[in-house]
Amino acid sequence: MVQVSPRRRAAFGVTGLTAAIVLAACGGAPPPTQATGSGSASSGASAPTSGFVVDTPAPTADAGDVVWGTYRETQTLDPIQAFDYPENTVDPLLCDSLLRQKPDMTIGDGLAKVTTTSPTQFDFEINAAAKFWDGTPVTAEDAVFSLKRGADPKGGGFYAKVFERVESMETTGDKTFTIKLKQPDFWLLGELSATPGEVVQKKFVEAKGKDFGSVSAGTMCSGPFKLDSWKTGQGVKMVPNPDYWDSSLPKPKLKSLTVIGVPDDATFTAGLKTGSIDGGYVISLSTLGQLQTDPNVKVYQGAPYPTSALVVSATKGPLADPKVRQAISYALDREGVINSVWKGAANIPRALAASGTWGYAQDTFKAGYDALPPMTRDVAKGQALAKEAGAVGQTITLGASSGIPALNTSALAVKAAAEAVGLKVEINNVSPSNYINFFIDPKAWGSVDGFVTTNYGDYGDPAALYNTLAMPGGSQNFSGWENAEVTKAFEAARSEADPVKRAEFVVAGQKIITEQLVWIPLVEPNNVVIMHKSVTGAPATFSYMFSPWAVYLGGTGQ
Repeated sequence: MVQVSPRRRAAFGVTGLTAAIVLAACGGAPPPTQATGSGSASSGASAPTSGFVVDTPAPTADAGDVVWGTYRETQTLDPIQAFDYPENTVDPLLCDSLLRQKPDMTIGDGLAKVTTTSPTQFDFEINAAAKFWDGTPVTAEDAVFSLKRGADPKGGGFYAKVFERVESMETTGDKTFTIKLKQPDFWLLGELSATPGEVVQKKFVEAKGKDFGSVSAGTMCSGPFKLDSWKTGQGVKMVPNPDYWDSSLPKPKLKSLTVIGVPDDATFTAGLKTGSIDGGYVISLSTLGQLQTDPNVKVYQGAPYPTSALVVSATKGPLADPKVRQAISYALDREGVINSVWKGAANIPRALAASGTWGYAQDTFKAGYDALPPMTRDVAKGQALAKEAGAVGQTITLGASSGIPALNTSALAVKAAAEAVGLKVEINNVSPSNYINFFIDPKAWGSVDGFVTTNYGDYGDPAALYNTLAMPGGSQNFSGWENAEVTKAFEAARSEADPVKRAEFVVAGQKIITEQLVWIPLVEPNNVVIMHKSVTGAPATFSYMFSPWAVYLGGTGQ
């Protein structure tokens, strides 16, 4: 199972995933409410925004020793350095976050309960029963220490920008602490339900020093699973925490869980069929059809959450012109991308942020999304726009990697669309290992006009993604795009306590972002989980990246 997804964020914990993904996914059309049974691909029609799976069937038996696949090995267990699928799949099982994302992407109490004392003050109280694996209580001091590590721009983490509106974070008691803000920031609460809110034990981190989070040092947290062993090439092995403090979560019906890196589609597929691999969350799997029809495998689809898109990094030239971006968008064969790359497990978008990101005020977000037209193909209209913009015959350069098939196919689809409207296209082909440079190196992203990504925010709010790419100084705003109305709307959303009003501000900004095509959406991939028939329970939503998803795992008795 391969993903190759370089990622992200230039220091912003809300941002999105990157890039490439060769693996994962599975699908069918439209998303089923139970395991799929056919390998038919989607026709490419715009997908429904409801009816996706949230929960897979609950376990009825113990699953024993479970092996879970990700596209590569886990590289760190330090939450502030967790920046990609493998780390984000493992860390929330080990480390509790202050607030918790539920399988339906809503947010509730986690390690702590929060009270909004004023628009610029959040008071937190750590659960009195919370303990680290070594039996010592989780204290407010541990929580504040963890947050300050993440907020430190010199701390080596990816999340410092999340805390940019924070004035102070101080303990007020053994179990209580206060975050005071320079100005209201209700996006911060979303972030504290994800990786930036994960709490580690202060004394353990200080004892391990620079080795903290490494294979040699490990970690110390309070989560429902505790680290059993971690060896390079053998995965991260976790066992259920028998003394876990939170009785509101189910106890996992398994003996152990090992998250391993799986190098390719064939290995992942063979492992699922034989049961040597029990499951995985996937993002673009070439053998999807085989697994959908295999009686030993169950495939489930959750609502689209990440977005496959062309990142626009051009600051001048044709792609810096919104009319040219619109022209290319009209010419894109999105149905072809859905069928060739995603094997039917994706949908034609209306906006950049997918429908699965609506973690609150769903009616408001749905109305705003439905008011936008589906991005259907109209090559003639695209040609007219390119001619009107005076772009015919001009050249754009796209970053790509022929070593990442799914990414390369998507990039070639953009190339074909651009050429269809009269542009010339050059490809800057880099190795899979160097593709990440487009996200982290200004020279790399400055050398091209655009490159393909699969991107997401860290909690259920379209703004979690938009903030990174459409706001001044955003971690993924590679083109320096700015719009005064969007900035005003998002600043208002961030400061708004009322969720419906907050969503209205986001929808207003989303409309402009969509019209301007700050990035060009390609498709909305469904969230896909695949399990051997002997295992069940994993949520089918993107919540697995930020929440203790494996507590729901167990066996089927088969």
